[in-house]
Amino acid sequence: MIRATPLIRQAERAINRNPQLYGPGPVARYATGIGAMDPLKGLVVCAAQGLAVGLAGGLVYNVVYGNPGLQAIEDYYIENPPR
Repeated sequence: MIRATPLIRQAERAINRNPQLYGPGPVARYATGIGAMDPLKGLVVCAAQGLAVGLAGGLVYNVVYGNPGLQAIEDYYIENPPR
């Protein structure tokens, strides 16, 4: 058993054990979606969704802007052909 020191007594007072606020009462907050999954499954789902959003964003950027850096290089070599 832990000896009751002033620091431990102070820490026990800081814990709010009011069930109306933090218990299974009217304001109880339960995780939903990714937060309710097992940790590894949630990590995999989150990583897969991030990858999908990144790939979709890259594809949309490439279609909308046409990869302007590559186009600038091609324009340079059209104006200045290699010898």
